[in-house]
Amino acid sequence: MKTIAIDGPSGAGKSAIASALAKRLGYEYIDTGALYRTIAYIAVREGGDLSTKELLKRVDAQSIDYKDGAVQLNGEALGDVIRTEAISQKTSQLSKEPAVRDYLLSLQRRLAEDGGVVMEGRDIGTVVLPSADVKFFLTASEEERARRRYEQRLAFGEAVDMETIKADIHARDERDKNRAVAPLKQAADAILVDSTAMSEEEVLDTMVNYVENGHVL
Repeated sequence: MKTIAIDGPSGAGKSAIASALAKRLGYEYIDTGALYRTIAYIAVREGGDLSTKELLKRVDAQSIDYKDGAVQLNGEALGDVIRTEAISQKTSQLSKEPAVRDYLLSLQRRLAEDGGVVMEGRDIGTVVLPSADVKFFLTASEEERARRRYEQRLAFGEAVDMETIKADIHARDERDKNRAVAPLKQAADAILVDSTAMSEEEVLDTMVNYVENGHVL
């Protein structure tokens, strides 16, 4: 069984595609972004202007695991509470911190060590699993990613503005691409999949075909 890495910018649909790909292949889906979001959730819940050292001390006092396709905090699945815009922004900020990345790196590698996993994030193919059997870089235009995020926020019942979403997507792209530690970039051996004009099913078929046959449709 193979180890599959999927990287890409915010709003590209990595989570949905990785989950569907894992189900199609009979693999385990691991959303590494959810692990980062969990730390952001703890930071926001704890409140105050915590130092990274203090935050990780509080995180270490709790139990973070991944079971049945969902991250769990102290034995309970967090669900959509880690998918709000506030958590997204905090996650992007914390993911720049070397100490936070180091804290989660060993956990991510342990989860993938036996293969048969689809792991997605922003530095999976370049840093976390550089020897992954198959690597994809999933992206879409900023405009399309903003539209998808806008509809997602509406579905969560949030009051949102399209122009604000566009600005946030652009700002997050810049932070992720330009951070000093593990910046977002396409691995040299990753297959580029631009989903701007593709349906989720078309993206999925493209990836499955590559995993099984070694070439894109």
